[in-house]
Formats: sequence, C-alpha cells, structure tokens
Amino acid sequence: MNFNYQMRFSKTGRARFISHLDTLSCLVRAVRRTGFELAFSQGMRPKPVLSLAMPLGVGIEGEDEICDFSLRQRAPLTDLAKKLSHELPQGMELKSVGPSFDRSKAASRVESCGYRVELADAAGEYSGATGKYNGADELVLLRKRPKGDKEVDIKKYVESVELLEDGSGVGFEMKVTSEGTARPDEIVRALSGFAGRELTPSRIVRTRITVREEEQPRAPRHGWRPPGGKRR
Repeated sequence: MNFNYQMRFSKTGRARFISHLDTLSCLVRAVRRTGFELAFSQGMRPKPVLSLAMPLGVGIEGEDEICDFSLRQRAPLTDLAKKLSHELPQGMELKSVGPSFDRSKAASRVESCGYRVELADAAGEYSGATGKYNGADELVLLRKRPKGDKEVDIKKYVESVELLEDGSGVGFEMKVTSEGTARPDEIVRALSGFAGRELTPSRIVRTRITVREEEQPRAPRHGWRPPGGKRR
C-alpha cells in the first residue's frame, strides 16, 4: 500500500536555472534522503512516483510550486517536513507538506497559473500597451518549435494584463486548457509590440498554480440497487 503526499515549495534565486528534469531529480533525492522510501510505478521500467503540477521554464522563479509523491510507508508529518526542509537544495524552500486524498495528481487538474513580470523600466510607461492588449479581441503570435512553427492566439489564455500597484511590472492569470496554454515570454512579446519598444523583464515569477477541486464520491442513496445486484 502506498501513501500519497503533496508538498508545496518555492524555487527562487539561482535555482530558477535548474531545468524541469533536474528539478525532479533534486526532489527525488531530497525525499530519499529523508529516510522514507519512495514508491515506484509498475511495469518494465519502474520510476519513482513523484511529479510536478506543471513544468517551470528555465529562468522563471516559482513562489508556490506543487509536487505530488508517494511513499511506501506513512510518514509523521512533522518529521517529514523537518527532513525535507533540510534536504532541499539552496534556492528551493519547503512551504508545506501533507497527505493527499485526491484520486488524480495535481498535474491533471491545473486550471491556471498566476504570473508577475518585473520590468527593468518603470511599468507606468507601458500603461498604453496594457490597454491595447486588453482591448484586443485576439492576438495571434508565431510560436517557433523544433517540430514546426505554430500560430497561437494568446488571448485565449491571458485575457487581460494589469500593472502592478507598486509600478514594478505587470501581472496576469494564464489559463491552462486541454488545447494548451501561452508562455510568459509571449505575453511580454505582445506588450513590446504595442509599446513600440522591447520590454526587458528583470524577473519573471510564477506566483501560484490553481487546480480544480476533485468531486468527492457521493454516498449511495437510500434504497439504491446496483445493476444486477441486491438492494443495499
């Protein structure tokens, strides 16, 4: 029997340059060093049961990342949290850890992500660009990919961009759908086009990941009869 857990952590500073696969490796090593045994998947090539809700682009910081993992034994939460905090590499900080009772991993339930883009110049200079972005019905950009370029309407995923109250940059909510999502650099590219000059981000931060709540199974109604079975 496996026991499912979910940790939330931040990944900032120099750790933002750790790739997605290397981040997974760091987390696997950190859990193993706690002394609790990670569960493994079934099949010809068993792998540790550990996954992130959503990959984080290299160079982008995360303030509230989500990691699901399974252990072979139940772990005392205080002990698990203390050991994880000690074993995570510099730049990755544990925010919380607890049991997960969801039947599906967070990766399959991501609805949106919040982003903050801090700019090298005063953000107020781009108020006109944000207004034009918000007023556009669609914004189709060409996304370059190794397997072939693709046109993406980023307005389907980011409806509006707002200036931060402290004037340090812009913020937005990015939808994640079955068709895909946008990228923070694409939003910056669109704003640069409206501003008539290239915006230079000094820092890009994913502030949160929003996941759908799982619908809990309902108790059978009184007198319900299963197909081909007897009344319960």
